[in-house]
Amino acid sequence: MTGAERHRASLCLFAIRRKFTNAATRANHLVVEFSDRAVARMGAPLGLRGLGGAWANRRFLQVVDEFRPDLILLHFADAITNRSLAETRRLSPGVTVADINIDPIDTAKNQRRLALRAGVADALFVTTAEPGLGAHAGPGGFAAYLPNPVDAAGETGRAFETPAPAFDLLFPARDDSPREIGAGFISPTAAAARLRASVPRLRLSTPGIGGEPPAEGHDYFLALQSARMGWALSRRATLPLYASDRMAHLFGWGLAVLIDHRVGFERFYRPEEAVFYDDLPDLAASLERLIADDAAAREIARAGWARTRALFDSGRVLAYLLAQLFDEGGAQGYEWPCERWRG
Repeated sequence: MTGAERHRASLCLFAIRRKFTNAATRANHLVVEFSDRAVARMGAPLGLRGLGGAWANRRFLQVVDEFRPDLILLHFADAITNRSLAETRRLSPGVTVADINIDPIDTAKNQRRLALRAGVADALFVTTAEPGLGAHAGPGGFAAYLPNPVDAAGETGRAFETPAPAFDLLFPARDDSPREIGAGFISPTAAAARLRASVPRLRLSTPGIGGEPPAEGHDYFLALQSARMGWALSRRATLPLYASDRMAHLFGWGLAVLIDHRVGFERFYRPEEAVFYDDLPDLAASLERLIADDAAAREIARAGWARTRALFDSGRVLAYLLAQLFDEGGAQGYEWPCERWRG
C-alpha cells in the first residue's frame, strides 16, 4: 500500500506491481513485496513519511539480507536510496535491479525520476517506446519498452455481456489537469462538457470529473461494468505507444475502447477491436454511430478484450521483461518494440 494508506486502504487493485506479483507466483517464483512508503511512514515520528526514509532503507536491506533475491523490481520506490541499492549488490551477489516507470516521460518530476537510477539499475522499463530513454540507463544499463499488462485475477469483468448498461461511455479521471486532444490540451471537465453538447443522447459516466468522487476499489469495478464503451484519454497522445494504465483496465474489463490514433496502437488493434479517433468531433461521430448500433459496439468490445488478453496478459508481459533481463540478446518475437536502448 502506498501514497494515502494512512487515510484509507488504497489497495491499488489494478497496480502493475500486483499484476506482476500474480504472474510471477503463477510461474512458481517466490515473491516478496516491500512498500518503502508504508514502512517509512510507520517508522517516522508522528507518521510523517518524509522523516522515515532512513528507517525504510534499513528495513529494505534487512529484507534483502534475509531473502537474497535474484531480481529486484523498483516501482516508484523513491525512498530507497542508490546507496542502499549498492549495498544490495554486496548482500545478494549477482542480483539484477530493474526500475519500472509508467508515467508520461515529459514532465519535470518524471525526468528526475527517470534519471534517478542511472548507473545503478541494470535496466529501465518505461511505458513509452522512446529510444532516447537509453540516455537514462547509465553505463552498462539499458532502457526498454514495457506495455501495460492485464491480469485475469483483477480485470474479471466482461462488460460486453451486459445486455443494457446504464451508461454508453465511461470516462474516469483522477484529476482535472489538461489532456492532449486533437491539436491542443483540454481539461477532462471541459472535454466531458463538449462531448455532452456534441452528442446530446450520450449517457456519460465521469467518476473523478466535475465534482464526482473518483471510483476506487469495488466502486471502480461497478463503474467498469456499467458502461458499453470506455474513453482511454491519457495526458499525452503524441508519446509513442504511451497510454495510462487505465486503457488496460478498460480493455481488460471488456469495454469498447476509444483511443487517439496518434499514439500508434493500431500496431496492436484492428478497427474491429478498438475505436480510433482524430479529435473530439471525430470521437463524437464514433459515439453517435456506436450508440445507434449496440451490437457493433459489443462486438468491438469482445474482440478488443480477447486481443488484449492474448497480447498483454501479465504472464506474457512478465516473461518479456525477464527475457530482456536474462536471455542472451534480450526478448524476441513480441508485437511491441523489443530493442534495448543504450545511451
